[in-house]
Amino acid sequence: MQRFLLLSAVILAVLGALTTGAAQAAGLERLYILNCGEGVAGDISRWSPGVNVGQSMPFVDNCYLLKHAQGWLLWDTGVADAIAAMPDGQQPADPKATHWYRPKTLASQLEALGVQPSDITFVAVSHTHGDHIGNVELFPQAMLLVQKAEYDWPGANNAPRFKPEHPVTKLDGDKEVFGDGSVTILSTPGHTPGHQSLLVKLPKTGAVVLSGDAVHFQANWDHRVVPSMNVDAEQTKASMERLAGILAQEKATLWINHDKAQRDGLTMAPGFYE
Repeated sequence: MQRFLLLSAVILAVLGALTTGAAQAAGLERLYILNCGEGVAGDISRWSPGVNVGQSMPFVDNCYLLKHAQGWLLWDTGVADAIAAMPDGQQPADPKATHWYRPKTLASQLEALGVQPSDITFVAVSHTHGDHIGNVELFPQAMLLVQKAEYDWPGANNAPRFKPEHPVTKLDGDKEVFGDGSVTILSTPGHTPGHQSLLVKLPKTGAVVLSGDAVHFQANWDHRVVPSMNVDAEQTKASMERLAGILAQEKATLWINHDKAQRDGLTMAPGFYE
C-alpha cells in the first residue's frame, strides 16, 4: 500500500511539473509585426563592401509587439513618429545611408490594437541607432532592456543615449525576459558594442529569431558580410555564427529586420502570429 501511495505521489508530481511547464510555455500568446519605417538605402555597398556599389535598395524598419501573460514587450521602436509629418521624410546627412519615411506612426498602430503606451511593460532595443530607438520615450514608464555595453556607449558629443530617468535593466549577456524560455534576449555584439537579438518561441508558429541589425538583408546574411559602419568586424562574424547555431538548434526562422522582400511575405498587424 505504501509503495502504491509513493508511486501515485511520484506520478502526480510528474504530471504537476508537466502541467506547470505547459502553462509556462503558453505564457507567450502572440506576436505582432508593426511598420516602423519605410526607406531607401542610397548605396547598399555600405552594408556589403565592394558589392553593388552605388546601387540603391528599398529598406523597411520593423517593430515587434509581444503579448505575454506577464505583460507586453515591444522590441525596437523604429524611426521617430515625427517623421510621419514630414512630406519628404527624413533625408540622411550621408546620401549613402537610408532616407526614411513613416507611413504610420507607432502610436497609431498600438491604438488600433487597443494598446496604450502605458500598457507596455518592457521595451527592449536591439541597439541605439536612431531607426531603432526613435520612440523609446513614448514609453517613459516601461522597463528598458539593453546591454550595459550599449547603454554606456557614448553618443554624439558624448551625450547619453537614453534619458537617465528612464527605468532600465542593464544586461550583461543573454536574458530570459519572462523566466519561461519563451522570450530570450541574445547578446550579439559587433554592429554596435552592445547589440542584441531576440529569440521568440511561439506556441503555434514555433521559434523565430529577430535579427536586429546583426544582419541587414538576406544576401548580407548568406555571405556573412560585415557592413563598413560596424564597430567590430570579428564580433560581427562571431555573432552571425552564433545566430546560425541557434537557428539550427531551435529549428528557428530568421526574421531580418530591414529586409523588405522578406517582410512582404509576412503578416503585418493587425494580423499576428501565435
